[in-house]
Amino acid sequence: MPRIKTERLELRLTLEQKQKLAEISKKSRMNMTEYIVAISEQKKIIVADGVPELLKQIIKIGTNVNQITMVANSNHSVSSKQIDIVNTNLVKIQNLISDLIDEIKNSKDEIEV
Repeated sequence: MPRIKTERLELRLTLEQKQKLAEISKKSRMNMTEYIVAISEQKKIIVADGVPELLKQIIKIGTNVNQITMVANSNHSVSSKQIDIVNTNLVKIQNLISDLIDEIKNSKDEIEV
């Protein structure tokens, strides 16, 4: 059940503080309110740029598996080329996931404000 936001907070900052907050929240891919709420809840903010590519690769592998399944059902066999395509995509996905894990492990635990 979503929490209804009923409270407002007024905050006074210097121009430099506001600009820095805007810059950090933009890097975090959040608006300033989302960013302030996230840090107030002590959430670790990580921006993983490789996620869109990972999703593309997962969709490709799903398409390949569906095609292989259709061929196997109609011909009762699958070519080694089709299996190689699936294996190649699986290796790509594995590498992308590994890169994302490394990015998360190497990210700063604290954000400088």
